[in-house]
Amino acid sequence: MLLLGLDPGSVATGFGLVAFEHGELRWRRSGLLRPARGKSLSERLLALHQGLSGVLAEERPDQVALEESFVGRHVRSALILGHARGALIVSVLAARLPLFEYAPRLIKRAVTGTGGATKEQVRTMVVRLIAGAPAELSFDEADALAVAICHAHRLAAPVGAGGMGGLPGVRG
Repeated sequence: MLLLGLDPGSVATGFGLVAFEHGELRWRRSGLLRPARGKSLSERLLALHQGLSGVLAEERPDQVALEESFVGRHVRSALILGHARGALIVSVLAARLPLFEYAPRLIKRAVTGTGGATKEQVRTMVVRLIAGAPAELSFDEADALAVAICHAHRLAAPVGAGGMGGLPGVRG
């Protein structure tokens, strides 16, 4: 099964594609969607939508997992991030793919064992947990791959343990 993790952002959105087979994760591809600086928010959102739509058409993942918004002190930043998430969600749903969302602390806990992990700790564990993952991942790529790891954990867990217990129609 191919899982695509997304770490949304209006300046840089990380994406990470992993193959999840027999309980193991193998790196397939990761990268950044970077809308051109200096463009309006609407133009950047369109660029995110088009960029992700291209990745989805090219890679054809089976499922997509997205990090939920973290709302901090900066309301404007949270609003812009919400717009970016919306553009990504539309791309996934237009491709008719299942979409799953996870809280940032849950993702960090799934990868590092603690919800308060640093970006460096997340990147280190992502490289250890995904076979073939390059050590020089950007933080945004590592975060996206961490989302995919979190989703894989949920797929592998039994239904009573918070997992999905073998979704019907899912290969793997």
